[in-house]
Amino acid sequence: MKTPRFDPLFALAIAALALLGLAPLGIMGWRLVAAPESLQVLEDPRVMSLLGRTLALGLSVAAIAGLVGAPFGFLVARTNLPLGKLLGALGLLPFLIPPLFLATTWTQVWDLRGATMTALLIGLSNTPIVALFTAKAAGRIDARREEAALLAGGRPAVFAMTWPLIAPAVMAGCAFAFLFAIHDFALPDYVSSVGPKFNVFADEVFAVWVVDQNAPEAVATGIPLVLLTLAALLPALLLMRRGSMATIEGNFEAPKPMDLGAARWPAFLFCGAFVVAGAGVPLGRLFWEAGGGPRGWSLPALKEAFALAIELGRSDIFHSILFAVAAASLALPLALALGHRAERGGFIARFGLPLTVLLPLAVPAILYGIGTILLWNRFEWIYGSGALVVMMIIGRFLCFPTLVCQSGVAALDPQLEEAAQLAGASPLRRLLQIVAPPLWPSLAGSWTLIFILAVRELDAAVIVPAAKQTAMYRVFNAVHFGHSNYVAALSLLVIFVVILPGLLWALFSNRRMEILP
Repeated sequence: MKTPRFDPLFALAIAALALLGLAPLGIMGWRLVAAPESLQVLEDPRVMSLLGRTLALGLSVAAIAGLVGAPFGFLVARTNLPLGKLLGALGLLPFLIPPLFLATTWTQVWDLRGATMTALLIGLSNTPIVALFTAKAAGRIDARREEAALLAGGRPAVFAMTWPLIAPAVMAGCAFAFLFAIHDFALPDYVSSVGPKFNVFADEVFAVWVVDQNAPEAVATGIPLVLLTLAALLPALLLMRRGSMATIEGNFEAPKPMDLGAARWPAFLFCGAFVVAGAGVPLGRLFWEAGGGPRGWSLPALKEAFALAIELGRSDIFHSILFAVAAASLALPLALALGHRAERGGFIARFGLPLTVLLPLAVPAILYGIGTILLWNRFEWIYGSGALVVMMIIGRFLCFPTLVCQSGVAALDPQLEEAAQLAGASPLRRLLQIVAPPLWPSLAGSWTLIFILAVRELDAAVIVPAAKQTAMYRVFNAVHFGHSNYVAALSLLVIFVVILPGLLWALFSNRRMEILP
């Protein structure tokens, strides 16, 4: 389909991407060029040590997420696993629970610290990403392929046919797990505060900025981390594209559940163990602490803790919800326009736009927060308001709904748009009336994903002043001064806010939400 020469909504989306997503990167680059002597920090032997440590952490997390997430996703999506749908839904909770909360609970349960605990907890948090990628890819394999493989060589042949089709999705999920691991600041910071110090690059960037307020040096310090991120992002983008193309066929026939036979209950125990570790233990520990913890659990103590959390954290919870709703609502039309053009445009748009929207994600949240400060600190009416937080969230996370929308548009018949174009419908009307309605599950998933990431966001909040009026920042400050029933109750309220959109969708919609490309 021939795309219009000028699309007002697409032009607005490009302008928003440039201002909110790319401008913070540009000003950081300009500061670095203006002070080239700051690059001398890379000559410090500690840099290579930090790089190696961060790389090891990322690879460990990717391995954990892949080894657990791939079989979990396949089992809940494609087999007759007992309570498979319930386990699949509960398996999302480790991603929905902020990583800091996993750290504050598991370090109280298990006397393990340092690099091992950090890798295990971040791996636990990111396993659902791999599981989601795997489940979606496995569900898109044509049943006729599996039937032919089964007739040809039995179950081994089915596996030999299935794995190459889902492998790109698994590796894409592992790449994103790697990315989130090397960027994480709050979880390693907390684990280090209760045990042996385990410095990562994000720690170093934070220290340089907080101690010296030296923007060029902070940017220079983060260069190896940015390069490491790009090394993960580019393959992830290619693998996502390859995975979606490999499993889409004409006259698609949905695959049937595979019979696990005697392996049903061992598979159930495997999936159940992951749910318990990722959700049961953290939530159970928080409820126990909120109700009195070591002093003795009681219902009155639990009620008192929640009452105090609501009283003291009401404003922070409100700001968290407000920022998240605003960011998700404003990002959605931008993502729809960008995703549509990325799929329907030419070669440059198809590959250039996804790569461009991913660039803000290549910069660690700490460093992105510094770029945001440098860009907007001269505009007090923006810098000191919640608008800056909303803008930062949109700029940083716009890539996810854009890729989801691009994937959704790829599944639509372009002939409908062509007919509307011939009938004289404007680009905006075609987008809203032809493209958007069938993408409702993808749009809802995109909105929800931005909401979740916004409420969970902490790494940038410790840098940007306006973002410090959120519930996550209040918990971050509180846990470093010890545990209490109030902190546990506030953490549970944050988790409830995070899962609320998905819960409402599950209750009032009979369609599956699409949150991944």
